[in-house]
Amino acid sequence: MMEPLVSIIIPSFNYAHLIIETLESIVCQCYKSWECIVVDDGSTDQTTAVVRAFMAEHPGYDIIFHPVKNGGTSAAKNIGIKLAKGKYLQFLDADDLLSEDKLRIQVALAEAAHAGLVFSKAVFFIDDASGRQVLQKYPDGFLATESLRDAALLKRLVINNVFTINSPLVTKDLIVAAGLFDPELKNNEDWMLWFKVALLHPHFIFDGDDRSVAWIRLHGSSAINNKKNMFLGEVVVRTNIDVALSALNISPENTYLKRLNLDLLALHEVRSLEISKGLRYIFSSFARDPWHGGVLLTKGMLRLGIRLYRNIR
Repeated sequence: MMEPLVSIIIPSFNYAHLIIETLESIVCQCYKSWECIVVDDGSTDQTTAVVRAFMAEHPGYDIIFHPVKNGGTSAAKNIGIKLAKGKYLQFLDADDLLSEDKLRIQVALAEAAHAGLVFSKAVFFIDDASGRQVLQKYPDGFLATESLRDAALLKRLVINNVFTINSPLVTKDLIVAAGLFDPELKNNEDWMLWFKVALLHPHFIFDGDDRSVAWIRLHGSSAINNKKNMFLGEVVVRTNIDVALSALNISPENTYLKRLNLDLLALHEVRSLEISKGLRYIFSSFARDPWHGGVLLTKGMLRLGIRLYRNIR
């Protein structure tokens, strides 16, 4: 039987100094039925020359270099999706890596389980003078390390994004049905997409294999380190999640998720952005329901105190 094709989509902007290692992690994959689509998002460095040289040195591999006018990471990934011929999609930032067994393990699991989405664990790292160092970026439990489905999956996605962009292997059909990435989103765009995917296919399978790893590089230019943009992106995502939940049938479960999302949005605003807007929601919630609102008010005051303390240090 022919192995299903995986389309690996790499959006790149000015990563000539790192993209070679990313491409090497692809050509080292144990799974060989793949194509790699590098969508260069208007880079002004040597990305074109570097990638084309790599392609010339690896003529036996199906690597496509597709330069476009700068339009942002979401637009670049959408272009890659439209070019993709594979049954499955693997997204990969131009500074990150895949373990050599990731595609092999995830394709086998997806095929056996007829799964729409399979995801791996993520490992964060830096390279410095002493070599490669693994770091703990998030607290335990922030990223998912178990399979999720139905209400439990939606709740986790309302609370936060459950995996990194290069953790999942997902069918192209499912991504297309979910409407692709929102081109207006510059941060957290994958979080919004996974939420839309979950509404269509509420079963995300964790591969649970230590050989299947999404490697996330941390450095000064990492999008994950741009806190202001990440904060603003969360507001947009939570606003869009509220719209999506409002369109669902009214049920106790959906009402709970909608309130949870708005509560978290208010706490996020108090902690990071518009204090007054967040507090208005919190006080209004307390007036409507003192029991629930009291808990939310306590959390809001704690976050406000932390914010004020940091501002006066």
